[in-house]
Amino acid sequence: MLPDTLHMFDKQDRKAYCRVLAAVALADGRVTLEEMANYESRMGMALLTSEERTMLRQELKRGRAFLDAADDMHPAHLRVALRDALLMAAADGHYDSREMDVVKKLAEKAAFSESDLEALYDWIDQGWEWMRAGRRVLALPEEVHHWGTVYD
Repeated sequence: MLPDTLHMFDKQDRKAYCRVLAAVALADGRVTLEEMANYESRMGMALLTSEERTMLRQELKRGRAFLDAADDMHPAHLRVALRDALLMAAADGHYDSREMDVVKKLAEKAAFSESDLEALYDWIDQGWEWMRAGRRVLALPEEVHHWGTVYD
C-alpha cells in the first residue's frame, strides 16, 4: 500500500482514477489475477462505497474502459493515476505494448515528459528490487514471476 492522498481526491476524481486503471488492465484484452488484486486494492484506497465498487467491477467485467475519464481530472490526481497505471501494467510482471500505449496517452494528458516517464519506470524497478531484498532478508526465494519484469 502506497502512502498518498488518493482518499482525499474528490469523488469524481476517485472514480475517474479507477476507470483509468481499468483502461490499463483491459488494454491487452484480459484482466489477470494480479491486475484484479491491484484494482481491488486501489478501489479500497479510494474509499468508494460498496455500490460504487460494484458498479466499477461490472464495468471492468464488461470490458468497458474509460481512458477519457482522465480528461477532467485534477492535474495532480492525473499524475497519481499515471503512476498507478504503470504499477497496474507491471502487476502481472509484463509491460504489454497495448498497456504501454494507454500509459503513453495518460502521460500526454498529464503533460509528463519522456524523461519523467522514464524516471517513473526506474522507480518501479527500484520497488521490485526493494521487494526482492526483503525476500532475501526473510530467506525466501527471490525470484517470483512478477519481479522479473519484461519490457516489450
